[in-house]
Amino acid sequence: MTPYSTLARYYDLENADFTEDLDFWLELAEDHGDPILELGCGTGRVLLHLARRGHVITGIDNSPEMLARLESKGVQLPAPGPQAQVNAPTRARLDVSIVRADMKDFSTEKRFRLATMPFNTFMHLLTLEDQIAALTCIRKHLQPGAALALDMPNPGEAYAAPAGEQGLTLERTFMDGESGSAVQQFSSVAVDRAAQLAHITWLYDSVAPDGAVRRAIVPLTLRYTFPGEMRLLLEKCGFTLAHLYGDYQRAPFADGSPRMIVVATAP
Repeated sequence: MTPYSTLARYYDLENADFTEDLDFWLELAEDHGDPILELGCGTGRVLLHLARRGHVITGIDNSPEMLARLESKGVQLPAPGPQAQVNAPTRARLDVSIVRADMKDFSTEKRFRLATMPFNTFMHLLTLEDQIAALTCIRKHLQPGAALALDMPNPGEAYAAPAGEQGLTLERTFMDGESGSAVQQFSSVAVDRAAQLAHITWLYDSVAPDGAVRRAIVPLTLRYTFPGEMRLLLEKCGFTLAHLYGDYQRAPFADGSPRMIVVATAP
């Protein structure tokens, strides 16, 4: 069982108001053209936003639970199995394809003009070996001159926080339409600075109309990558760092930037 076995149920609900990155991905898609590859497409938050605006896009994901949520939105999924893929016209006849595979080792005949890893996806690669494997595999699937964009938090901000595990923080409250429950989402984070890992525990407390409370606990580990380290990783895997942004408005990355958004090119 993976964290997304439980997290998938709440993912769209907790991110319903998170739209500030969508214009950035749309502008990038319009700058570089189709076809587009999205790694870790999940429930389709970004993938469907681009497809509904006329872009040709392929999504890669290996979480059955997240892909089931995508399927519920009208996207046809491939049958279970390694490297399963399907051209997946939706009810709205969007040009979407899905590959059910690990982003470290996938294969598709298409070659892309743009590859994206939105909203912390790159952080799921927990070792240098995993990062290199994923970047190398992506590079093989890009056309000459194509771009790669990675979005993650500024690691300096996490390292500036006091050491040790934080107490519980109430992140948000939202309604679960499936159960009719109000859900309170809490988080606790412990940063292992030597290993560059964030050990996160998500708590979802569902409060039913009769007052009964049910708690779901989701542990998740993510890896921080620093700017200099990222430059070396990209160069090793055949990319050239083109831009380093600090937010979705493309401000230059600096001390205190909320995000670290990497745009690289594949010569």
